[in-house]
Amino acid sequence: MSINLDGKIAIITGAANGIGAELARDFVRRGARVLLTDIAEEAGKATAAEIGSHAAFVRHDVSDEAGWPAVFDQCEILFGKADILVNNAGIEVTSFITECELTDFRRLLDVNVAGVFLGMKHALKRMSVANGGNGGAILNLSSMSHVISQPCFGPYGATKSAVDKLTKVAAIEAGVLGAGIRVNCLYPGIIATAMQDKLGQDLLRLGVFPDSESLQEYVISRTPLKRTGTPADVANAAAYLCSDEAGFITGIGMSVDGGMALG
Repeated sequence: MSINLDGKIAIITGAANGIGAELARDFVRRGARVLLTDIAEEAGKATAAEIGSHAAFVRHDVSDEAGWPAVFDQCEILFGKADILVNNAGIEVTSFITECELTDFRRLLDVNVAGVFLGMKHALKRMSVANGGNGGAILNLSSMSHVISQPCFGPYGATKSAVDKLTKVAAIEAGVLGAGIRVNCLYPGIIATAMQDKLGQDLLRLGVFPDSESLQEYVISRTPLKRTGTPADVANAAAYLCSDEAGFITGIGMSVDGGMALG
């Protein structure tokens, strides 16, 4: 069965590049109209232009609460009331706990945790059927780092564990509030993006692996499907959880990691 998003209106954060950009492309291919947001303005505009008339871009810092109402307002002006929010925006700091600067950890918290919290806060208000919204779906991007523990992923993994907990509580609260909104999250694993490339370089620089061959061998040996993931793999899972076909699914975390977290 092909998953379609015909008539859906989505806001996707962190959509200028990488996974977010592929989510936007995929959602439009499936029939949605998408507002992309990011702090990378030039890349975001270029991605929206590449996708076409069913996509638009607005500059947006997810950690700044003042910008969130404007994002929903702009979505309504351009496309109509949003019925999907994907909290994809995130940053990564790869560091031993002993070496991680407090300023870096706080920035992780601001973007990865506060950004998701603010997105859900405003989406639950604006999208709620109790407030005249369409209802719909919120999807948060957590990480495999929430599920498994590895060196140099402590600060980052802690923020992604927070995303998982916020997701589950928000799913319950959406029901209590009669919002008509489902809330789920994804746990992407090793996905081929520029951010993932930087992560690999950081692990080599920190001496966790002696060389890139050892790193690649480790990843493949730990992954039952014997490959790294692609942004399209994440987009397929995201489209399902945001679609009407997943209408009785809320509060879950779905791994998109080729089975790596099973080991």
